[in-house]
Amino acid sequence: MIIKKYIACLLALAAMLSLATSCSENDGPYIPKRDYELNPKLTKTLYKRALYDEKVDDLLNLWVYQYVFEYTSVGPDMKTPVRLTGVITMNPAVYNREVEPKDLMLYNEFTTAKHGERTSEDEFQDLALYMNKLHNGIAISADLYGWTLTEDKPQAYCCTHITAQETMDCWDAAMEILKDLDYNVEGLPIYNVGYSSGALDAMAMQRYVDAYRPDIKFKATMVGGGPYDLEAIYKNYLETDTTGYICALPLMIVAYKETFNMPFEYSDVFQEPLASHIDDWILSKNYGTWDINGLIDSKKHISEVLTPTACDINSPVAQMLIKKFRENSVCGTGQTWQPNTDTKYFVYHSTADSYITHEVGIEMADYLKSKGCNVVTDFKDDGDHVRNGILYFTAECLLIMAGQKFEIPEGTTIDY
Repeated sequence: MIIKKYIACLLALAAMLSLATSCSENDGPYIPKRDYELNPKLTKTLYKRALYDEKVDDLLNLWVYQYVFEYTSVGPDMKTPVRLTGVITMNPAVYNREVEPKDLMLYNEFTTAKHGERTSEDEFQDLALYMNKLHNGIAISADLYGWTLTEDKPQAYCCTHITAQETMDCWDAAMEILKDLDYNVEGLPIYNVGYSSGALDAMAMQRYVDAYRPDIKFKATMVGGGPYDLEAIYKNYLETDTTGYICALPLMIVAYKETFNMPFEYSDVFQEPLASHIDDWILSKNYGTWDINGLIDSKKHISEVLTPTACDINSPVAQMLIKKFRENSVCGTGQTWQPNTDTKYFVYHSTADSYITHEVGIEMADYLKSKGCNVVTDFKDDGDHVRNGILYFTAECLLIMAGQKFEIPEGTTIDY
């Protein structure tokens, strides 16, 4: 039944498509000027399916081409040069130059935890890649630190200032490669897109270009299901004592401890057996998120995974984490950045999302509105975070990029 609904939703997507700066002070760590050469290098070209389901891929002919490349950026200390990888994705018509690319998309990937789980990897398929098959655009994604060439290092998960710098470097490197390959990308509209943790990274990129890159103008930033206020997410987990995605908080806490060298022991934050298995279950990257959920036990309450100390927001450990969560959030306490009001924003979040409360989606939209931005929202019950949420989000993004009008729940109609 789930597979049938999945196929039906994809077919509906295909049918729908056939119808037709300002700067502000930076919130957080100093981001350096680029004092290193990007030196982009094309390493391989892939032709692969866009989705995991081979029958769906074949049914809708969802095959894409990818250029995988290396480039120089910085590591988590924001100083040390490091080689990272990125990927340029396009459908066969654009790849073969049968049609000109319609636009560019900066696609910020969602949460991954296992070796090989990045969009540039040979065997990894990402749901959002089919946006390129059904739409004649070119997408650019950064693998980020902790993956591919640096897979032996901890990932900087939800470390927004770091990921923004690395993604910006990836974008500039990709532009050089596309021009070298004679793709006509000059002056194309740019869409900044991300779902789940990728939505947080997308808004971090919006903040970055607003502060440092006035030469880049996003036509629209489109985000869904994101944890934009990490402090609020943490407190929500503690208050509700539940989540549909038990691995999320451990993944983030581990990334923060390793990335920022935070002075606590894992036993201060996690109960057993997780406390003794961080190296094996998370840092080894031998397991995907669903595997980690099972190892921790997805039925557990937050208070059965975190220690009483970590569950006490007034404890030194919790306050230490909250400070870092606040620094890496893009809305909430202390945020003052001014989003570009020339960019249009689409904020989506299913009200039935058990992974990340939709209240932070509302908070993100309200923040943008308070700064005078043009914001379209969609907050309704579209089911949970993954099975339905990402499908509805992707469908609406496709409609926006196709220039279609669409009606949001409040009855407002906007024409992009």
